[in-house]
Amino acid sequence: MSSLPVPKAVAKMAIPSVISSLVTVVYNMADTFFAGQTGDPLQVAAVSLTNPIFILFMAFANMFGMDGSAPASMAMGGKNEKRMKQASAFATYASLIVGVALAVILMVFMMPVLNMFRANEQTFLYAKGYTFHIAYGAPFIIWSAAASFVVRAEGASKEAMIGSMIGTVANIVLDPVLISGMGMGAAGAAVATTIGNILASIYYLWYFLKKSKCFSISIQYFTCKDGILSGVCDQQHFVGCFMDENQKTD
Repeated sequence: MSSLPVPKAVAKMAIPSVISSLVTVVYNMADTFFAGQTGDPLQVAAVSLTNPIFILFMAFANMFGMDGSAPASMAMGGKNEKRMKQASAFATYASLIVGVALAVILMVFMMPVLNMFRANEQTFLYAKGYTFHIAYGAPFIIWSAAASFVVRAEGASKEAMIGSMIGTVANIVLDPVLISGMGMGAAGAAVATTIGNILASIYYLWYFLKKSKCFSISIQYFTCKDGILSGVCDQQHFVGCFMDENQKTD
């Protein structure tokens, strides 16, 4: 924004962001679509009834990513290098900590969670398989989505788009292989989602370590002080993110 004409700068930022949004729409439909190709309505039901779990992951990702990128952008404008690195490090480690916590909760309390989602004796095993594989992917799912916002805050919209596309393309390619080809059904959809987000996480890790000029994910910059925690973890914004993600999947 400081070095390019405004129309060119807006186009450079907006076009990759629009493509990323379109890719996300396809991503949200992929698991259900390929589960439907099995011709088994119970597989589709299992993916659908556990969808709130994925929505919850994305709500946290959006909260850490959107609210984390705001102080990072302001710090960039103020040329506060330490604040930039603190914001990106907080978004990273908060995503990982919450991801691990959610993974443990889902693993330990899987039965009551699935009962809460109205899984019955016909769909329970399919839903259990999906939940198990999506659970251990929680840290990668949350961080890869949050990282895309932080990367975009640095002005690297193209790199954020590439990360999003890596996860989506991998998921779309792996879905039919795992769901139908290997006969994993709904569980295969979860495995494909997890693998896609692991690959996206690896890409963003490379970006922060090798290419980022302003941000850092070093543990030494992780802090909850100086308004970082209160600025990022906004309860009202989290609820808004959850409702927004829920509307996207309806």
